Amino acid sequence: MISEDERKSMLRAHSISPKIIRYLEEIGIERLADLRGADPQQIAMRIDIAVGRKHMNSLGVAALRNLIDLANNEPG
Repeated sequence: MISEDERKSMLRAHSISPKIIRYLEEIGIERLADLRGADPQQIAMRIDIAVGRKHMNSLGVAALRNLIDLANNEPG
């Protein structure tokens, strides 16, 4: 489960919504640090599989890229 502090941190990324955070939680991502070095296309594919259909479009992938960039630039 993603903590409230982690949710707040994730929501700082451009275009990230609570819905995308719920999807990340569903695929086992619980911390911003879990996204360091991740490939947004791979994360989008995992979300599509979890949802059971093609769901993540180019805007969703861009939002994930923003979140991954935030993760890569966080200290620690």
